[in-house]
Amino acid sequence: MTDALVLIDPAASTVEAADLDAPQLPVTDLSAHRGDGIFETVLVRLDDADVTVVSRERHFARFGASASALGLPDPDPELWNRALEAVIAKVRAADPLNTEFGVRYACSRGSQNPDGSQSPRGWAFNVPVDGKITRARTQGISAVSLDRGYDAYLGSKAPWLLIGAKTLSYAVNQAAGRYAAEQGADEALFVSHDGVVLEGPTSNLIIRRGERLLTPNPEAGLLSGTTQRLVFDHAGELGLTAEYADFGLGDVIAADGAWYVSSMRTAVTLNQLDGNPIARDEELTSKLQRVIMAG
Repeated sequence: MTDALVLIDPAASTVEAADLDAPQLPVTDLSAHRGDGIFETVLVRLDDADVTVVSRERHFARFGASASALGLPDPDPELWNRALEAVIAKVRAADPLNTEFGVRYACSRGSQNPDGSQSPRGWAFNVPVDGKITRARTQGISAVSLDRGYDAYLGSKAPWLLIGAKTLSYAVNQAAGRYAAEQGADEALFVSHDGVVLEGPTSNLIIRRGERLLTPNPEAGLLSGTTQRLVFDHAGELGLTAEYADFGLGDVIAADGAWYVSSMRTAVTLNQLDGNPIARDEELTSKLQRVIMAG
């Protein structure tokens, strides 16, 4: 897959093509040693001349909310959409047969200037839909539960923890994934210290209980999911209702179906949690994937 990278200067409102294999980021950039920045990843699907950027507006709205939470400049939709389109155009030109890939875009606070100010910088590049993703879509995944280390709804009392912002500081998320793999599982499932189910390290959880779809309340201490909200918007078309709720691990295990939903994986079945099997709903899984891929 051809690599495409563009660099974004928010102050100058410019987008410039760059070489992904060449050095671009100075070590003084605050994203490099503090994770001080924000990002989003969108799924791009191509069908002949049609291009679908799944949940484009939802992703950008969350990008703007994350920028506000970190005190970064309000991102200009025209500038960032121009960067997104530039990456898509390069990938399409290099490989016309490529029908699905992701684009990750990010904004860093930048480096510290001599006068104490910062100059935010941004970038966007393509990421592949690899074999791990496609296998998860068809086979599902297993997960182990992990204590997130704080009580539910802590973010309302401590907004500086940035619990609802999608930042570049993903060390804990990566560590959770590695720990899950060491336990023989595909994924982790974060649970608040007082027992409320939250989310996966890079995805939201949706469960089915009868004719209801349930997902944890973002205010409980998790990232509001663009893919989860897309599913909820279409729940009625699937003959289901959708609601936010607090629930525990036992509710997940006893559910009529459970899914991890995210931009790149779309909807994947959670087959097993902490060694306990969970009912599979293959028909609904296919419907959820189609709804998400349609954008």
